[in-house]
Amino acid sequence: MTVGKQKLSQISLEVTWWAFTLVLAALVLAPIYVNVPDFPFFFPNFVYVVAAITLTRYLFFLHISWLRDKLILQGAISIAVIPLIFFMVQYFNYFITFFDENGPDILVKNLPEEIGGIMDTYMHAEYRFFGVWAVIAAVITPFRLLINVWKRYRVGVR
Repeated sequence: MTVGKQKLSQISLEVTWWAFTLVLAALVLAPIYVNVPDFPFFFPNFVYVVAAITLTRYLFFLHISWLRDKLILQGAISIAVIPLIFFMVQYFNYFITFFDENGPDILVKNLPEEIGGIMDTYMHAEYRFFGVWAVIAAVITPFRLLINVWKRYRVGVR
């Protein structure tokens, strides 16, 4: 495969993954946006979904990614993930504290009882699922990137 075709393949793969990530985030957040428009954790929830998918993708598919031989960028991402981890953990704590202080059904009290119960369960489960997934992926990713930097550097990639 020529270098041009390989670059085009990597670009198309990256664009496809970003499209998948954004569509999945939209599908996951759409029920909350439609039924609970005043959900105060919408942006952190979006960050969780995008970070979980993207960082997990780099954990498992770094060897075919455009990022594979960009050693300085990988080091920079490893450092940049640290504030992201603090942001995600802080908003996860805010989420739990918000419902502890205001009651579990504060955001769905104006919805019909059946829909309110479903949305309350969905919001809690989805937020916690993607929040924990994103934090775990963000903690592991710098190590994966640094291992890749070390391996690629030893092979002669500069």
